[in-house]
Amino acid sequence: MKVPVAGGRRVVALASQSRSARLLGRLVLGTGGLIVFSGVIGCNPLTDGPSPFPTATVRPTATPNRAYSTVRVGTIIDAVKTLGRVVAAQEADLNFRNTGRIRDVFVQPGDLVTAGQVLAELDQRDLPWQLSRARLGVRQAEARLEASVARQVVDTVQVDELAVQSAVVQLAGATVAQSRLDADVPDADVLDARSRIASARSALDSARFGIRARDADLAVKQAELAVKSMPPNPQELSRARLDIEISRVRLAQAEAGPRAVDIRAAELLVDQEKTRLARLQDSSPVRAEDVAGARLELLRAEGVVTRVFADIDAGLLVAAVPRSSAIASARNGVDVARNALEKLLATVPSATEIEAQRASIRLAEIALERLRSPQTFDADSARVAVKVAEARLAQLVAGPIEAEIASIRSQISAIELARDGAKGAVTVAEANLQAAESRLAFILDGPNRFDRDDAANRISAVQVQIIALRDRVDTNRQFVDQARTIATFDQETLRRAVAQGRLDVSNFEDQTGDVRIVAPFPGKITRLAARPGDTVQAFFPVMNLSSLEGVVVKADISEADVPRLQEGMPVDLTMDIYPGQLIRGRIISLPVSTTERVGAAPDRATRITVDWPPPTSLGRPELGMLARVQITLLSKPGVLVVPNTAIKIVGKRKFIEYMDGDIRRSRNVELGIQTDTDTEVLSGVQPGMVVIAGQN
Repeated sequence: MKVPVAGGRRVVALASQSRSARLLGRLVLGTGGLIVFSGVIGCNPLTDGPSPFPTATVRPTATPNRAYSTVRVGTIIDAVKTLGRVVAAQEADLNFRNTGRIRDVFVQPGDLVTAGQVLAELDQRDLPWQLSRARLGVRQAEARLEASVARQVVDTVQVDELAVQSAVVQLAGATVAQSRLDADVPDADVLDARSRIASARSALDSARFGIRARDADLAVKQAELAVKSMPPNPQELSRARLDIEISRVRLAQAEAGPRAVDIRAAELLVDQEKTRLARLQDSSPVRAEDVAGARLELLRAEGVVTRVFADIDAGLLVAAVPRSSAIASARNGVDVARNALEKLLATVPSATEIEAQRASIRLAEIALERLRSPQTFDADSARVAVKVAEARLAQLVAGPIEAEIASIRSQISAIELARDGAKGAVTVAEANLQAAESRLAFILDGPNRFDRDDAANRISAVQVQIIALRDRVDTNRQFVDQARTIATFDQETLRRAVAQGRLDVSNFEDQTGDVRIVAPFPGKITRLAARPGDTVQAFFPVMNLSSLEGVVVKADISEADVPRLQEGMPVDLTMDIYPGQLIRGRIISLPVSTTERVGAAPDRATRITVDWPPPTSLGRPELGMLARVQITLLSKPGVLVVPNTAIKIVGKRKFIEYMDGDIRRSRNVELGIQTDTDTEVLSGVQPGMVVIAGQN
């Protein structure tokens, strides 16, 4: 059962859920008027409870007077309770953000103001001159800092170190080159040189083949040019004239139309194809049992072949002649059976044959229909063929075309240029072959005395260069470190001067914008704590502004409980003007740490919107009235609950103690929600179990 309680503490209300509960509870008056009623379920802890896990204890010589409690099954409610005050839906404590003397206050308590109205103003007469002087000092300090940064120390140490690393790499390469002079010639180098020679020879052969290919193409084109330049051949002229006569005859036939003899022949062809189809369809069918018998004979013959091979594998047929004759006889039986089956199947026309015959009928019918209904495009095609034949004859009589001859001659010129390029490729390939052969000879001959002296001189020169470069790196590093230390100190001093000047400018700018208190929203002045001539501190609340639109409840929640709240949470309230009535509400805003509006103090209160009931005889809610607030965070029904005094904690161990007859035992427990008076037990106890809650 819930009991409304005032105060800033979380409470727990326990309700017994057993019908046979026996009241062993008690009334406790807590801090701030807290009343907790607890119900207890009656049961026998020694018969109904779980088998205990006792720990070794010593039987006491005298039983002390202890307080006992029973493990209860009930509802545990974790809630935040506090006092609230009825305030305007929007209010703010207004203040100056700078310390100073008030020059004017333009409002009085009870005045109505509008948003943006100036309410009070500080006296800041010397501020513009101070701000200008601070800005000038910042610009001068920044100029000095930029000049110092521009004179940065040129660091050449990294360049010198890279030069040293490059020289070390050169020394390693020179050493490797010297060691290769003394070592035997690797087989891989010889093979590589020989492969280069083979590749060069292949390239040379390809280049020479390219010349021959170009010569062949040139000969073909020259022959084609000679043919094109020759006069027309009499045989070709006769052939062209004959093609014209044939085309004219076909044109005359197309224009005259089909003859009766041709139509009759096409009709006879259709009748013949239909007769063949009827003969295929009327052929005598083969009985299914004959086909099945033939297939059975084929399977038997194949079984004989399998049995012969099995006998050979088993060693029953050892001699070569009987074995080969048995195999031949078995295979001959398979062939005979297969031929008999195929002969039976061949006497029956297949669906493919019938469909092919039907296609032949359709083709014959199409040819007949074409003869009966000649198409106009046949005559057109014949006319086009006549014109093509006549054009061919005219071309032969006219002789070769100059455009074709010019094209062939340009192709001949291109082939000649390609042949010249191929000759150049042959020259390059021959030079590459000579270079590859020279390289192989150099590898096989090995280094001479001059090569060895040159390698040793290179190593000595690189070693001397490395020593000189390292000395220069050390000298430059010392110089750069000293110059950098001096420059860093000077720049840090200048940066501090710039930062200090900017801080002064920022302070003066803040003072310039904060010399007035401006109304953040329309409302009514409810409190005024200063007058003209008073000196006020920064952020000291000078006046309070309340909105005239609606009222809410403002509650101060402890900082430990604020993170557990969320906007929109339901709230239960009670007030004296609504006796015995529970009022519902919800959280609309939580405390904030800062505010952006000039002159408004940070709001650290939780605001609750309320579903106000109708006014009673005691009146209606007014600003400043108190309300008791309860915010339910968690409600868990049907949980096991024990008093806090029953929980024992030793190090990391959490346990309860109970009496097993005259023996005092303990049991480890796992805890859940814990409030000021009670604790939820997740495991380790059973309902009705009697535990030791503490000393009387």
